Amino acid sequence: MALTSSQKAQVRRYLGYPDGYRYVYTELENAMTALSAEGETLVGTILTSLALIETKLAASWDRMKVTQVEDVHFAGSGEIGALRNEGRRLATDLASLLSVRMLRVPFSSSTGNGATIRG
Repeated sequence: MALTSSQKAQVRRYLGYPDGYRYVYTELENAMTALSAEGETLVGTILTSLALIETKLAASWDRMKVTQVEDVHFAGSGEIGALRNEGRRLATDLASLLSVRMLRVPFSSSTGNGATIRG
């Protein structure tokens, strides 16, 4: 059972690799095809978790949780920060599983230190 084209596209996206320049990033492409069946299962599980975090992040923007009644305090930013941290942890786990580096840090406004391709 190999990774589907959709799963490979998701891996590229979460790790910051361009989809249009796959021939340049053969290390990642080779790593995705060389996975064992167990590794493919782990990648699928991580991708599912990352998608769930994206869903939760999108839903969290519309609400804020009250953490204290007097002098009202909202917990929204803490929840969002925790979700982003978990997303980054999972993406790092995915990169480690494939033995590649991230070109972009997901769930962050910062970028990785990868090469930029100009077309």
